[in-house]
Amino acid sequence: MSYRKIFWGVLLVLIGILFILKNTGILFFSWHTFWNLWPVILILWGVSLIPVKDWIKAVISLATIVIAFVVVQQFGKNDSWNWHFNYNDRNNDKMEEPISQNLSEDMDSIVRYATLDLNIGVGDFSIKDTTDKLIDLDRTGSEGKYSMTSHDNDSMRVIKLSLDKAEFKGEVRNTVKMKLNTVPVWDLELNVGAAEVNFDLSKFKTRKINLQGGASDIEVKLGDLYPESNVNIEAGAASITVRIPKDAGAEITNNTFLASKSFNGFQKTSNHHYQTDNYVNAKNKIHINMEAGMASINVERY
Repeated sequence: MSYRKIFWGVLLVLIGILFILKNTGILFFSWHTFWNLWPVILILWGVSLIPVKDWIKAVISLATIVIAFVVVQQFGKNDSWNWHFNYNDRNNDKMEEPISQNLSEDMDSIVRYATLDLNIGVGDFSIKDTTDKLIDLDRTGSEGKYSMTSHDNDSMRVIKLSLDKAEFKGEVRNTVKMKLNTVPVWDLELNVGAAEVNFDLSKFKTRKINLQGGASDIEVKLGDLYPESNVNIEAGAASITVRIPKDAGAEITNNTFLASKSFNGFQKTSNHHYQTDNYVNAKNKIHINMEAGMASINVERY
């Protein structure tokens, strides 16, 4: 029997067991560093393709896993995404009171453009509704607090939202609901860890979206309220869905590895490049650039 079949079978079984132990509460630990180590999977895949004996591949693969784990434990102790293995003690483990926050930034008439810089880590994040303020945020979580800062650059208001340093242990709960003002043109800079992201931006003028994600579930719905929008997505082991209006012309540059993709309504024009049939004559255009590893990518027109 080949190394490839044995190794990947054992790896999937071990990952499945870890999921079961975590979901049943037998073990408490954080998945965040695990998700951030998704490039290890690419290394192991590459090892499986090297034309050497199976026992050599097994040694290299085992060494890769051990080294990755040691590096995380040795150098990631001050990182909030570090591993924390704790057996579940139902007699001593007390559920902490949830942390609630409301953060907002007032709208100013001089603001024509706004940048939202999010370093959002882990949790459930959404943008759906509008507000008279520039931004309004409600957050409920189990660890840490968010801080919001802003500064002006001519007619651009730059808002930065980040999670203060926190030591995450056990089951992490983090829900962030954001509302934006419809007046300014928005740029979004998103750094996403192991998160669920659901952004309905159809009511807003979006000029640029840069999204970097790890093991995330990402859904973004765009509108056609700005002449030209640019969307750049870099993701690891992620599920990505982008919804765009049918009236907008759109093009996709797709540089993915081991990714499944569905681009309904697009025609392939060259290697890694796709366009809608109305792209040339459309009044509003959306440019999408995707770079992903083991991802599921779906671009829909509505």
